[in-house]
Formats: sequence, structure tokens, C-alpha cells
Amino acid sequence: MTSLRTLSFSLLTLTLLSVSGIAAAESANFNYDETRLVNLYDAYLKKHSSDSYLEKRILDERGRVRSEAANEVKQITTPATAFDLNDKTVLPKALDQQRSVVAALEEQLRVHTVDLGLLKDEEGEYYLSPGSATGSNTDASRLTKNYPELLARRAILEERIAAIDDALPLQKSRQTGLEREQIFDQFAFLFSFLSYIGIIVIGAVIERTMRRMIVGRIEEKGKRYLISKILTATIYSIITLWIVSKIFSDHPNALASLAIVGAGLAVALQDVVKDVVGWMIIAQRRLFTLGDRICIGHHTGDVIDVGLLRTTMLEVSVAGPFTAHERTGKTLYLPNSLLLKEPLLNYNTTSDFMSVEMQVTVSYESDWKKAETILKETLAKETAGYAEQARRQQRKRTALFYTAWEVSPPEVHVDLAESGILFTLKFTVPIGKRRSVVTNLARSILEQFGAQYDVNLAFNTIRIIGEKGDLLPRT
Repeated sequence: MTSLRTLSFSLLTLTLLSVSGIAAAESANFNYDETRLVNLYDAYLKKHSSDSYLEKRILDERGRVRSEAANEVKQITTPATAFDLNDKTVLPKALDQQRSVVAALEEQLRVHTVDLGLLKDEEGEYYLSPGSATGSNTDASRLTKNYPELLARRAILEERIAAIDDALPLQKSRQTGLEREQIFDQFAFLFSFLSYIGIIVIGAVIERTMRRMIVGRIEEKGKRYLISKILTATIYSIITLWIVSKIFSDHPNALASLAIVGAGLAVALQDVVKDVVGWMIIAQRRLFTLGDRICIGHHTGDVIDVGLLRTTMLEVSVAGPFTAHERTGKTLYLPNSLLLKEPLLNYNTTSDFMSVEMQVTVSYESDWKKAETILKETLAKETAGYAEQARRQQRKRTALFYTAWEVSPPEVHVDLAESGILFTLKFTVPIGKRRSVVTNLARSILEQFGAQYDVNLAFNTIRIIGEKGDLLPRT
């Protein structure tokens, strides 16, 4: 049993010696002579009774130990180099230095805790257990010569541990603050970029609100158009100047960086940049919105999505003799950069209606005046409501544009053709409903003409003059 204890304390002694070597290297600034504290504990133990005077002397001496320990901790926590945290370039260095301080304190705390544990084990083994030799040095594995020396060393370690425990939370808090500051600094560019985007969005909302609430109330079209342009240019100029000044204020070297980055992006991502610029033009000028029917180059369709790089449309066929403007069921994905080099046609800018024509020919033998009256009445009955709706939409949507064009009511024009009298019906229909409206109109015209004996539709004829001068009509 004794040999086992001897082996155990030998291992503990080796651990203590190695740890003590580290502690000595890290706490070379701790200058305290433990002799006084050893003498006080020796005198106190020899009294064999409570002595208030010696107890006060021991507390005072422990206070001196605490003061020395506090000075030791202060020297460790005092930075070797003072950094200006307002300078973001030195923040990583300050954080590394603070981490070193915290690591040194934690290492000393660990070493002192191990030392204190060894002393407690020795105290229980040699000084507090029954039959222990409290005043002799009979075991070579012991760390102290006598009990007063053990108590003195134990008191010193407790005071040093208490000093580190007092300082360590504050140092960890400082480290956490620096780490948080570093994280914020790493995302500072993102925050700045989002703030610029927010300013642009707010400016766009203000500009559109002012155009709608102020400029839209001006009756005179020329003045309204001029003020609208001046307002838009002023607001976006202020936003641009503010963003540029903010960038150069926060980042003095941004000009060179922007030039280098811009040149690289212009070469490597020129198509993507063009698509983004096209999207910005669409969003800022509201060239079209979801649901509008547009034509870019030779592509026509209904817009169903406007993305950062692509505009998605449902294809519409405009070919053929009737130009029916019917959907084909195909989907078009067009790059926004097409807007920079291809003409754009928006069918819904002024209204959701389109103007179409329909031709009807009656024979020269027919009562053309009656035919004209029938056509006007039928046309007004079938399409007059569409014209009024288109007129209201046109006035509302072109309030900020300079335009003298007005939606005209249904009209019937008369012309002479080879086969008869040609009537051209001009009217307004909803976009995408040309076939259905023309079908209903044609049915009504056929019914009206069928009820009249003196109004007949014309068709191509050939007249042959016979030998006796008779006219022989043949079809």
C-alpha cells in the first residue's frame, strides 16, 4: 500500500514539476516571498487554539499576496501595443493580442488549479489523515517540508486563482466584443451595399409617388411632361451624387479599386452586365409589366416574368392574313440585353385594347347608303363599349406622357373597289380577343344584310359582251 502511494505521489510530483515550469515561465512577474506566510502559519499551528491576532496577520498577508497576484494579472492583460480600434486595418492584430491574453490567463488558471489539487491531496494524505506525521519529512515524494509551508503555498495559489477569476470574465468579454466587431467589419461591405440599394429603392418610390400625386394633377400636357422629366432627373441625380460621395468617404481608395474591378467585369461578364442594365432600364422606366403584350425585335408575346437576366413571355402569333394575335402555347426566354439593341413595342402602354380593321364589300347594284347605315349601327352596337373603356385607360395611362392622340369611336370608311363598294370598319377590341369580336361582328352583319333585298355582298365577277351586245354575267 505504501509503495503504491509512493508511486502515485511520484507521478504527481513529476506533473507538478512540469506544470510548475510552465507557470514559472508565464508568471515571472510574480514576486512574493512566502517565508512570512509560512512563519505565520507555523506560529498559528503551535498555538493549538484560536488566536485572533495571528488570524488577522494571516488575512493581511493574504491581502498582500492578492495584491501581487493582481499586479501579475495586470501586467499580463496590459497590451504590449495599443491599437486604435477605429482603424479597421489593426482590428485583426488587436484580436490576436486579446486572444493571447485570454489564453495566458486560462493557462495560468489551469496550472494553479492543478498545483492546488496536488497540495490538497498531499494535505489529506500526510497532514489530516489519522497517524500522519505532520511535522516530519519521511517521504521523498512530498512537495512540502512541513504543514505550515503547505498552508502558505495553498493560500498563495488560492489568491492567485481568485485574481485570475476576477480578471478573466472581463478579458473574455473584450475578446467577444472584438470578434463581434471583426464579424461586423467583414460584412460591412455587404451592409453598405444593401444601404445603397435601399436608398435607390426609396428614391424610386418617392419619384413615382411625386409623379402620381403632383405631376399627374397638371392639366397642360406639355408642362406636365417637362416637369415629370425634370423631377425624375433631379431625384436620381441627387441619389447618384450621394452614393458616390458616400463610397469615396468610406473608402478613399475606392476609385482605383472600382476601375480595376469594373474593367475586369466589363470583359468577363459583359453579357451579364448588359442583361442587368436592361433589367434596370425596364424597372426604372416601367417599359412593360407582367401581363403586357410586347414585341422585341421579331418576338411577340405576353410577359409572364421579368427576371434580372431574362424576360419570359408566352409567344403570340402575328403572322397570317388576319393577324389574329393568338397565343401559340410556346414560351420565350429573352435576354434583357435585347432591349439595348432591338426596338420594343408595347401593346398595353396606352390601354389594354388594340385598333383593328375589317373590310366588307357590297355590289354596285346594292343600296350602299343603307349598307353603310347597317354597318355603322352594327359596329356601334358590338364595339362602342370597348372604345369607351380604351379611352378611359388611355387618358389615365398617358397622364405623364405628351400625346395628342385620342381613342376614336368606331368608324366606317367608304372606298371604291374593282368588285364593288368597299367599306372599311375601324374599331377597338381587347388585346387577344380579335377573333371572337370579329366573329360576332361578322355574324351580325350577315344577319342584317340577309334581311335586306337591296343589299348584297360583292364577289369577283367576269362580264362577257355577246354578239348582239347582250351582257352575259358569269361567275
